[in-house]
Amino acid sequence: MVEFGEQLRRAREAKGMTQQSLAEQLYVTRQSVSRWECGDRYPDLLTTTKIAQILDVSLDDLLSGKEMEKVVERNPVVENKTANSIMTALYATVLLSMIIPILDALLRHQAFADSNMPGYDTYVIIHVSVIILELFSFTFGLVNAIKGSLSPKRMGAVIGAYFAANCITGAESVIRSFPPEAIARNLINGNTGDTLKAFFMIALLMLPGITGAAGTFFCFIRNKNRSVWPVLIALASVAGISLSITGKLNILTNYSEHFTMNQTVSLILTIAVYALIIYQTFTLQIKRKKAKETVNK
Repeated sequence: MVEFGEQLRRAREAKGMTQQSLAEQLYVTRQSVSRWECGDRYPDLLTTTKIAQILDVSLDDLLSGKEMEKVVERNPVVENKTANSIMTALYATVLLSMIIPILDALLRHQAFADSNMPGYDTYVIIHVSVIILELFSFTFGLVNAIKGSLSPKRMGAVIGAYFAANCITGAESVIRSFPPEAIARNLINGNTGDTLKAFFMIALLMLPGITGAAGTFFCFIRNKNRSVWPVLIALASVAGISLSITGKLNILTNYSEHFTMNQTVSLILTIAVYALIIYQTFTLQIKRKKAKETVNK
C-alpha cells in the first residue's frame, strides 16, 4: 500500500506543481510540504482536505483509513497556533513558578531540620519527589510544545505525571493528618468514626489523582475511544480545582499579604493547568471523532 507521502508527491507532480507552489496555496512553508512527503509529519485533516481540493484528487486517494488515525496520533494534539502559544506560555510560567518554592525550601531546610519537626524527613522526600516529577513533566511539555511535537502519547505523559504528582501530594497530606499507626490503632480499638474519616480523606485527596492518571493512560497513551476516559479526566480536573480552592481559602484569609499573593498566583496557575487539561482532552476526542467520520464517508 502506497503511503500518504508518496501519494502526495505523485499527485503534486501530476498536477505540475512544485513543493513551493503547493506550500504557498496552503500558507505553509516548503519545508512543511517536504516533511509530509518524506513521511516525517502529517498535515491536519483540514489541511489534507485543502490539499485534495488543490490537487484535484479525492481524500481517499491521499489517505487510507489507517493513515487517518496516524494523522491524529502523530500530529500535535493542539494544532491551533494561538492555542499552542497559550499552552506554551502556561508551561513556561508554571516552570518559572516552581523556582520560588524550590528556593524557599532550600532556605528553610536547616530551620525545619533544627526544629525536629515530626516526620520532616518524609515530608522532604515526598515534596522533592513531587517537584522533580513536575519539573521533568512540564519541561518535557514545554520543549515539545515549542517544537510542535506534543503528540497524544507525549501529552499523555505530561498530564499523567501531573495527576501522579497531585496524588503523591494528597498521600503526604493523608499520612501527615492520619498516621498509619493511628489508623491501625483505631481499627483495633473499634473507633470507626476516626477510621471512616481517615478513609474519606484518602478518597478525597488521592482519588482525583488516581482517576485522572488512569483516564489519561487509557485516553492519550493507549488510544481507547470509550467516552468514559475523557469524562474521568474532566471530573478529576474539576475535583482538583475544587480541592485547590478549598485548600487555599484558609491560607488566603489568615496569612500575610506577601504569602497570600504567592498562594493566589499558585491557585490561578493550578486552575489554568486543569482547564488546559480539559481542553486538550476534548480537543483530542474531537479530532479522533472527525478522523473516524472521514474514514466512514
